[in-house]
This record gives sequence, structure tokens and C-alpha cells, in this order.
Amino acid sequence: MAVLMFVGAFAFTGCEEAAQEGERDDIEIVYVNWIEGIAMAHVKNAILQDSLGMEVGMNEVTGGGIAFSSVAGGGGDVMIEAWLPTTHAGPWEDHEGELVKVGEWYNETTVGWITPTYTDIHSVEDLADHRDALGGEILGIEEGAAINDQTREILDNNNIEGFDVVASSGPAAWSSLERAINREEPIVTVAWRPHWKWGRYDIRYIEGAQTGQSPVFGEPEDIFSVARPDFEEEFPDPVVEFFDNVYVEDEHLDELMQPFRPESDVDDQMAAAREWIANNRDLVSTWMPDETEAVAAQQ
Repeated sequence: MAVLMFVGAFAFTGCEEAAQEGERDDIEIVYVNWIEGIAMAHVKNAILQDSLGMEVGMNEVTGGGIAFSSVAGGGGDVMIEAWLPTTHAGPWEDHEGELVKVGEWYNETTVGWITPTYTDIHSVEDLADHRDALGGEILGIEEGAAINDQTREILDNNNIEGFDVVASSGPAAWSSLERAINREEPIVTVAWRPHWKWGRYDIRYIEGAQTGQSPVFGEPEDIFSVARPDFEEEFPDPVVEFFDNVYVEDEHLDELMQPFRPESDVDDQMAAAREWIANNRDLVSTWMPDETEAVAAQQ
């Protein structure tokens, strides 16, 4: 009840008035089945429904290209999670002129190698000393993933011999990480941020093998929501302003992702999103359009 009272405090009747003037009061969210995107899609859904009076549809897809094509082709209204300028450069260029950014909600993603904080592996220079303990393996993700090839490149660039980059699925890699941590064994695996594992395990990047410290991993990216160019004309101003305002840093996003991670015991994801909103009132209030803040102050 407290959660609903908080979210409802931001009620805004202007959306209903705007809809009567020809702007829409429904919206279809498209999101890729990555944990951070699933979590943010549900939070935005809750706020759009509970505070901005919108009817919300949800469409989960299995790849960024599909999500871009869906929105560009009218199969959805807004894609929650586009990593730019690198990860989604292809579909972004493929739909040039058909899509626009409607809010940057995460700044400066990172990629690299991680290890548990209890290990003595602090930099790439330490790796050779721990070859036997690591079994000569660095865990990657799916075969063909760019991050696996980038890892091999770092090994070559640093003349580190005797290691194989073992292709695995993402879930299998995280299971191996958890198993090693439970046993306090050394492990090195590829990783990126944002990702739910940062809020669950005590881990750190390895110096010399992360974004900003090796050109292999390129430059940090930002995460945007994207929509068709008529987004501002099609939807009420408070909805447009809300998408533009949403921004989250690691501290809050790490917490948000935990109920949505694999093997979570949370069954009701919308309830989890609403609980996170209620627990992060100060942050969420900065996302709300000016009109909703004024209404909330009167509650």
C-alpha cells in the first residue's frame, strides 16, 4: 500500500487532457532480454501507468537489431536500451532518419576482465603468476562474441602465454564465477557494466584489461532510449519529459537489477519495480515532469 501511495502521489491529470487533444494515452515499450533493460522497462512501465496515466504494453525481444526494427517499423513506440555509439552502431545506421534518441539513462559503460576481490590478481601483469591456479583459462561468453576476441588480443598485446579463452554462455560464466567465489578460488572472466553481478558479488576489474585502459575495448558508451522522430508530437509533454529525465548510476541500478537477475525468487516483476521506486523516492522525483512534482508536493 505504501508503494502505491508513493507512486500515485505523482499523479498527473494533464496526460488525460493532452490525449483528448489528439495525443496518445497508450505506449508500447520494446526491450531486449538483458537484465538492466528488463529492469528499466518495468520501472518505466510502473511510472508511466501509475504517475502519468498511460496504458502500457510490453514487448520483450531477443536482440538489439530486432528491437530497432520493431520501433522503426511501428511495431513498438520506444526501445528502452540502445548502447551507442559502438554496440548498436549497425542497427542505428540501418535506421538512420527513422529513429531518434529520447533520453540518455546511463553514462559510460565499461567492459573488461574481472576477478573476485579476494584474489591477488590486480593487473594483467599478475596473470602469468596465477596460470596454474586459473587452469590456464579465462572465461568468455558465447562463441563468436567480440569480447572473446578482444580478450585474446589483450593476451597477445601483453605477451601472456599459456592461456585459452574459453567460450561459454553468459549464464554459465556467471555460474562459474559464483561457484569459484563460494569456494574462494581464483577466477578471471570477461564482464561489463551495467550488469546485475556487480550488485551481487564482490568483484573488480583487472588493471590494464578494461575500458579506458586498453584501446582493445574502445571508448565508453552511453545507453539511450530511442523512438521514431514524431515521438514528441505523438505523446503528451509529461511523457516526453519523463523519458528525457530518467538517469541512473551504478549504485541504484545495481540494486534495481537484483530481483530481475537469473534464479531470482521474485515472481512479480512489476511489484519489484514499484518497490524499488518507493525505496528510491529522491532519485525518482528528479525524473518526474514539473507538473507531477507540484502535484506530489500537495499530497
